[in-house]
Amino acid sequence: MAMPRVQAVVLPLLWGHEDNEHPTSVHPSLAEAKKIGSWTENINHREFPLINIRRLGGFRHRDHPTLLSLPVIEMTVYHDGGQVPCESLYEAALEVLYDAVRNQTQTEAGYLRSIRETLGATQFSSPYMDSWRVQGLIELGLRPPRN
Repeated sequence: MAMPRVQAVVLPLLWGHEDNEHPTSVHPSLAEAKKIGSWTENINHREFPLINIRRLGGFRHRDHPTLLSLPVIEMTVYHDGGQVPCESLYEAALEVLYDAVRNQTQTEAGYLRSIRETLGATQFSSPYMDSWRVQGLIELGLRPPRN
């Protein structure tokens, strides 16, 4: 069995369901996000807030490379409503990931076994006019689906 892409597990969790075909957040804390994805398009007009998940690295487990991977993701939240709402949305998304680990929530692609923040929520200047940006780095224990 192939190791899943980390986005194939994380995005459905943030969308609030396990079905990759319907990218609409139903989790109450994340319902305000206009987009939760893994790519920020190069366009002139975008709707905020948005959450972007990007893999930065990580590695597979040395002894069990087909059963456990430890990818590091960068979770970035962009918001046009101010710094505090931006931070709050980041924390809400992070809590969804902690809950998924605690509950061992399955998605079609796999599940998260562990979570560790390697860089907590940090404010950066946003590349988009009139918006705020908060991001952090998170190491996830990633596993393929249980049989």
